[in-house]
Amino acid sequence: MADDLASRSLALVILEGSSLVILNLLSLAGNIMICLSVYRNPRLRTPTNLYIIALAVSDLLSAVFVMPLSEIILFTGKWSFGESTCQFHAFMNLFVIYISPTTMGLTAVNRYVRMCRSNTTYQKIFSHRKSCLWVLLVWLFVACYIAIPQLAKLQDFEFVPGYAQCSIKHLGERGKLIHYIIVLTLFLVIPLVATAFSYSRVLKVVRQHLTGISPSLRGLGRNDARISIQEIRLSRSLFIVIFTFLACWVPLWFIVIMRRFSLVSHMPRNMELLCMFFLYVSNTVNPLIYAGMNSIFRSEFRRILFSGSMSLCACTQRQNEQQEHELGPVTSK
Repeated sequence: MADDLASRSLALVILEGSSLVILNLLSLAGNIMICLSVYRNPRLRTPTNLYIIALAVSDLLSAVFVMPLSEIILFTGKWSFGESTCQFHAFMNLFVIYISPTTMGLTAVNRYVRMCRSNTTYQKIFSHRKSCLWVLLVWLFVACYIAIPQLAKLQDFEFVPGYAQCSIKHLGERGKLIHYIIVLTLFLVIPLVATAFSYSRVLKVVRQHLTGISPSLRGLGRNDARISIQEIRLSRSLFIVIFTFLACWVPLWFIVIMRRFSLVSHMPRNMELLCMFFLYVSNTVNPLIYAGMNSIFRSEFRRILFSGSMSLCACTQRQNEQQEHELGPVTSK
């Protein structure tokens, strides 16, 4: 597999490396804008958006610590950063892979309680303070699940050429089987079931509200029609995020399981690399969905881009004025 990585044609090297560079830049720009939007606009600082921020931060971790090293690997065809960096790279890679589905599941449950339960119940479970606590507990749990087995020498990290990154190294077949049973249960099946249940109920409430069959939102003690419309739009956008997320992650896990348990006689390197590209695409598309589906996020994105353009123009104007001051006015003869 390492030979396959080193023996690629120049065209394939450029194609793979440049594709990941583009995804990396888009992921950085989009997720930074998500964080800036919430920072600039107090209306976006809601418990639900806290999970959007958590997802954006996890995507940023991938864009800053995982994707750049993978780009260098794809261009150079080898790992040349040492063992310690490989350990860190593997930890960050696994952290992003495990934390993203869990955050998606929390987001779906948050939508279910918000749309299908009373406001009192929502505040008991998902107040701002408790939402922060949920995120903190999940992040600590995932970090401990990755770090403790490695520190206890139950598993290790290694460079995997097919993935163009460092990942888990299993020290025995039994440990590998136990690991994937736990991982698939906690970080795929449970979030998937929670998401499917939550959004099936949310969509039912939204459908009833839109068709006028039942005044669902008003019946739950929310008499503000404006809030109802915002909740419906937010639920729609998050549903698209979940759908896109699953479209990327189900193939990813399918490829991982096929490779790890040797269910195929030979796994092509391009197929393994595609597995990681599914992850990177998932990190990149979420901000685009938020901007396209949520009017408040969309407005903030425009303000950020517009203010950035204005700042650039102002800076250019100041530079021109300074140069004119230094050189003196230009007069025609």
